[in-house]
Amino acid sequence: MTSILRKPIDLQPTAHNTYRASWHSDWAVGNTAETHLRTQQPTLNQPDVLNLHVEFLRACERSDSTVTVHPLKTGALASTFQLQLSQNGELKAVALATSTNFDRPLGPTVATAWTPLPPPRPRPDFERVLRHEADPNWVPAIYSGEVIPFTVRILVFDPREGFPVDGGEERIDSTTLAFMTDLIPSMSDTLLKNGGLYDAHAFQEKARKWAEENPGVPAPLTNSLAEAMKATTHNQTVTLDVEFKRRLPPAGLQFVFMRTTTKMLLDGRMDTDLTVHNEDMEILCTSRQVIFVLEAGRKFKKGRGSTPTKL
Repeated sequence: MTSILRKPIDLQPTAHNTYRASWHSDWAVGNTAETHLRTQQPTLNQPDVLNLHVEFLRACERSDSTVTVHPLKTGALASTFQLQLSQNGELKAVALATSTNFDRPLGPTVATAWTPLPPPRPRPDFERVLRHEADPNWVPAIYSGEVIPFTVRILVFDPREGFPVDGGEERIDSTTLAFMTDLIPSMSDTLLKNGGLYDAHAFQEKARKWAEENPGVPAPLTNSLAEAMKATTHNQTVTLDVEFKRRLPPAGLQFVFMRTTTKMLLDGRMDTDLTVHNEDMEILCTSRQVIFVLEAGRKFKKGRGSTPTKL
């Protein structure tokens, strides 16, 4: 998936610390921090992003972006960079990235008693799944449509019995993993059970019914912009934090396990936490978002059609 993701973004340096990222309807993020560390700061020998914090100041547009990288502190163990993303001369997002080198141990390693709760079902037999043979615990599905076209490339497994609490050939690399931390069910739709495009309950029920008639074959779920326009609410990410725990293998990964939770949705303000694991249930990264759940009518300015509102 590395080449498939990076080619449409087409990240190009325009100055020592400035990059241009192309806009493409299928993709939403780039790999600027990682590219800068590898190409402009090789003497640091810190090619990995340890932590990424993003403040979304204004909604982005369908336009090329300019990303500027400012070193704030460089050190032997970790360094901190500020990234600013602008479109058409307007600042859209600011990020802080902390770099490290996962090949360089900094201290002790201790196993903890932490485990996903409720515990996940046994992992699928992926070889059987790819042959379209039914799995006793998981229902496969592929979600395609006009809203987020990228999802057509992801084979999703939903627990066959439903969610435990209320509420291919392409490989996954670190850039893709960062993208996928934001490619999760809408926890507001799921908690409200409103049947929205990304209501996990509605998604799983459609996949389950398909599996009854077509065992082992991924459910072909779709959406449309017309359906999206009928939504009663929409999510506006205010902050996003991603912490990577380890470097992915050079060949990337084919499957990951993702657990998404929300502690509270109150007065339109919601937290969302995510853990991403490899096939051995080792943690790859954790992520947290602060999200505003707004009335759908606020997504567009009056009289401006498709122009998004600003926070």
